[in-house]
Amino acid sequence: MARVGLIFGGRSVEHAVSVTSARTVARGLEAAGHEVVPLAIGPDGVWLEPAVGERALAGELDRLPAGGGEILPSLAHLVASGVEIVFPIVHGTWGEDGTLQGLLEIADLPYVGAGVTASALAMEKVLAKRLIEAAGVPVVEYEATTRARFEADPSGFLERLGRFRPPLFVKPAVGGSSVGVRKVTEAGALEEAIRFALRFDDGVLVERAVAGRELECGVLGYERLEASEVGEIVPGREFYDYEDKYLTDGARLIAPADLADELRERLRAMAVDAFSALGGHGMARVDFLVEGDTPYVSEVNTLPGFTSISMYPGLWDLSGVPLAELVGRLVAIALRRHRDRHRLDRGIREWIRGLESR
Repeated sequence: MARVGLIFGGRSVEHAVSVTSARTVARGLEAAGHEVVPLAIGPDGVWLEPAVGERALAGELDRLPAGGGEILPSLAHLVASGVEIVFPIVHGTWGEDGTLQGLLEIADLPYVGAGVTASALAMEKVLAKRLIEAAGVPVVEYEATTRARFEADPSGFLERLGRFRPPLFVKPAVGGSSVGVRKVTEAGALEEAIRFALRFDDGVLVERAVAGRELECGVLGYERLEASEVGEIVPGREFYDYEDKYLTDGARLIAPADLADELRERLRAMAVDAFSALGGHGMARVDFLVEGDTPYVSEVNTLPGFTSISMYPGLWDLSGVPLAELVGRLVAIALRRHRDRHRLDRGIREWIRGLESR
C-alpha cells in the first residue's frame, strides 16, 4: 500500500467543497489500506502545516485558515511529506485547471486524475466544446469571443448572436461552479451579461438555453474508459447556479435517473467519447443537457466532488464500485500512468543517444 498525499483546500471559490471532499477521499483511502498524509492549502494559496490538515480531515475545520507569507517557501511541506503518490482534490482554478498537475509533473510525483492537457482543456469551455464537437459528440450551439475582439466590435458579436432566440446562457470561458453565469431572456440584456462574464475571464461563451433535463455520468479508467450509472440534477432555482450548488441547498439529486435504456446507454457512450476527446484518463464527471430525446454534452469535470451527496462517488457506488475500491483504482491508475511516462521518456532518451552515437 502507498503513502498518499491528499491535497485539498486551495484558492478557488470551491475551497469548502474541497475540504469536505477530502474527508470522504481520506476515508476511502484508509479503507483501501493506504496511509493518508494531509497536504492542505489555505485560501491564500499557502501550503499549511500537516497538523492543520489533520484537524480539517477530522472535521474540526470546515475551511482552512490563510497561511500568510509567500507561497513558494510553503511548498517545503510537499517536499518534506515523503509521499509516494498524490491525490489532488482541489476543485476549480489553481487545482483542476492543469496548474497543480503541472507542478506534480515537474516534481515527478504520480498523481490521481487527468493530466495537464486534459485538465486545462476541460476548464477552458470553448476549446473543450470544439474538441468534443470535432469528435462527433453533440454540444449545445454556441458562439464565443475574447475580450479584445468584443471590445473592438461589440455590435458585430451581438449581431452574430442574432441567430439564437432567447433565452441564452452567457458564461466566462474559463471557470467553474457557475461563477459569472447569467441567463438572458431578452436580447437587449446580452451586452451587459457579456461584460459581466468578462469580469471573471478574458473570454466569453454564449449558449442557447436548453429546456430539458440535467444529467450526469461518471467516467473511470486509463487504457480503457468505463462509464457509471447516470444521475439527474433537479435544480431548486431557475437553473443550477452557484447559489443552488453551495448556498441554498435546494437542488435534488436522483440516482439512478429514470431513463429509457437506449438513452441511458447513449449517454454513457457519449461520456466516454467526450472525455476521450480531451485526452482524459483517471476520472471525470460528464454533465449533459437533454432536450426531449436529444442529449448534449454540457461540461467535463476532471476533479468531481467527493462529498457525501456528490454524484461521482454515488454513481460509481450504484455501478458496483464502492468508495474504497474507487479510490484504490484511481491510485493504481496513477501509478501505472507514471510508470508509462517514465518508459516513454526512456525511449526518447535512448533514441537520442542512438542518434548521437552514429
